[in-house]
Amino acid sequence: MSRSATIITCSDTASREPSHDRSGPLVTDLLTADGWDVHDRLVVPDDEQLIGKAVAGAIDAGADLVVLTGGTGLGPRDVTPEAVGRLAARPVPGIGEAIRAASRERVPTTDLSRGGAWTLRGALVLALPGSPGGVRDGWAVAGPLVEHALQMLAGGGHAPPTSAPPASTWVGPDAIDESAVRATVADDGSGAVVVFEGRVRDHDHGQQVVSLSYEAHPDADRILHGVVSEALTLPGVRRATARHRVGDLAIGDLVYLVAVSAAHRREAFAACAWLVDTAKERLPIWKHQRFGDGTTEWVNCP
Repeated sequence: MSRSATIITCSDTASREPSHDRSGPLVTDLLTADGWDVHDRLVVPDDEQLIGKAVAGAIDAGADLVVLTGGTGLGPRDVTPEAVGRLAARPVPGIGEAIRAASRERVPTTDLSRGGAWTLRGALVLALPGSPGGVRDGWAVAGPLVEHALQMLAGGGHAPPTSAPPASTWVGPDAIDESAVRATVADDGSGAVVVFEGRVRDHDHGQQVVSLSYEAHPDADRILHGVVSEALTLPGVRRATARHRVGDLAIGDLVYLVAVSAAHRREAFAACAWLVDTAKERLPIWKHQRFGDGTTEWVNCP
């Protein structure tokens, strides 16, 4: 079922000059890529009453989700949480805590953010930072929780959602279906599709590799989802996806697959290279190699 979202940028600067709004369009792209119907996108100053009026108006118009970006810091004009609180919204503290926890290691100052989530008249209100990086990281964490939150608001209870995980990410032990992955990025509007295949090789640093295994942190799939979401905002990108296999693998097995479609080939090549390298840098996946001489080696990725 299609759900409706409204995006509200809270910024004095962007309200005077809309072209300065970078986070609002990014939220729109991320939600649209995840199947949301973005009904409206607004820009309001950092003013409690105006922000509150915009949130209430969006819900009155039928929005299931209202995403605010900006005004979540400690500055004197950062009043987004207060504006939502004035509406007697019910806090959902776990979402804000999860967003801060996910970014804390890379961005220690994330604990100064006051972003979070609330429920109001059957809708979910989500406040993200105003920076593009904060938006990407925040939605990567909150996005998978939103649908279940709305199901609970509608009386669906605490049973786990039955829908499949996001098609854009996959970390697991099963063999990667190359044709199925390629199909997820193909469309008639793409002028180029670029695919990267990472396979197990029989050597490393001059030693013979006889077998290896990969182990992943429980957050690996969520992190990969975030990187793919970022890739969708790169110039010309229409669709993107990635898969990483874990467990015991044999020489020649496909372990890492990335596919990107874009309007033009240069954009597709650039985006695919960015996605391959960035996911490899961020994914908490460890490789255990076994060599022909009987020795072994653990490789930490990253």
